[in-house]
Amino acid sequence: MIHKDVLAVVENVRIRQMRGGTVVTHAALTALRSTSLDSTVTSPEEFVSYIEENARYLRRIRAASIPLTNGLRYVVSEVQQAANKGASVEELKRVVSDSAIGFDRKLEESIRQIAEIGARRLKTGDVMVTHSYSSSVMAILKKAHQQGKRLKVFVTETRPELEGQDVARELAAEGIDTTLIIDSAVSHFIEDSDKVMVGAEAVAANGAIVNKIGTAMIAAVAQRARVRVFVAASTYKFSPETMFGELIEIEERPSSYVLNDTELNQPNLKVRNPAFDVTPPQDIDLIITERGVIPPQAAIMVVREQKGPLIFTSHEPGLEQFLGKADSK
Repeated sequence: MIHKDVLAVVENVRIRQMRGGTVVTHAALTALRSTSLDSTVTSPEEFVSYIEENARYLRRIRAASIPLTNGLRYVVSEVQQAANKGASVEELKRVVSDSAIGFDRKLEESIRQIAEIGARRLKTGDVMVTHSYSSSVMAILKKAHQQGKRLKVFVTETRPELEGQDVARELAAEGIDTTLIIDSAVSHFIEDSDKVMVGAEAVAANGAIVNKIGTAMIAAVAQRARVRVFVAASTYKFSPETMFGELIEIEERPSSYVLNDTELNQPNLKVRNPAFDVTPPQDIDLIITERGVIPPQAAIMVVREQKGPLIFTSHEPGLEQFLGKADSK
């Protein structure tokens, strides 16, 4: 049975009330905590199955989101291990709560560290381009501004869901010189820019990133213009599966985000609406993580520390086992 809070989170993401992988991960872990606290099952075996079922459902929110997968995997693994040691249902509920809160805190701390490291890469007068909503990018830009660095930021609308409008409002409210532009105007403004900075839903072993559709085009335009491309992503977004040949799934969203049903009701007309694209490593200069700045070619070293092919199943290792040094900081 799927808990009401889990259903609500999935629906909120579906109708785009939540933006950014970190925000979605937090919401999913909060819903899993509610699922646990409200559970009325009496046996540890039933409880574990119930948590696994709801975690699998939450995983459907965003197939490309590696922090979401890693957060859910961590909680499920901790519960499984505690149950195997003979924990009671009440003890297992505490495990769910503690592990969900713990992962959330680690993710938040990674963003704080990324902000500190990333802000050092910016200087007064920098003209930036950003695309889509990224908690890490927003943290970097705000931190640099708080340090007294005067920036100018071009923010793409990020069609078709227009989350760039939220980014522009938030940066402007912070006091940052912000200009909202249409996505296709990037090539017009890139010559006046110093850096492109984007987030990522996932980082592959070869240094490629999965991010909101349009990122690959912007990165390619930037490279041709000799403008550096920075990616802000915690190590929780690095995908161990990609080292073993797994591809990160690219979600397609409803055609109604592009055309309404009346406009679509025409013969020979269809709409494709992929949510993300893949930016190749050769179009990326640096990846800013909580552990420091690395070239995309070094992503494999992070992934190698993440032990085992981590397919999202009911029997998989916990986060502590595969994050290695990144998690011990």
